[in-house]
Amino acid sequence: YQTCGVVSKEVDGVLKEHRFIRADRFAGLDDAVDISIKKGIQLVDEQGEKMFG
Repeated sequence: YQTCGVVSKEVDGVLKEHRFIRADRFAGLDDAVDISIKKGIQLVDEQGEKMFG
């Protein structure tokens, strides 16, 4: 499994998405899901609204 995900937000009635893929690989699905969520939160914390601009 690989770390990846989508951060989405509705802006003025339009759904904006930011997709991310990381090189991290995991043997188990649960680990991959946990790290993917943490990476998504980290992206929002670091980039905020700039991610959708």
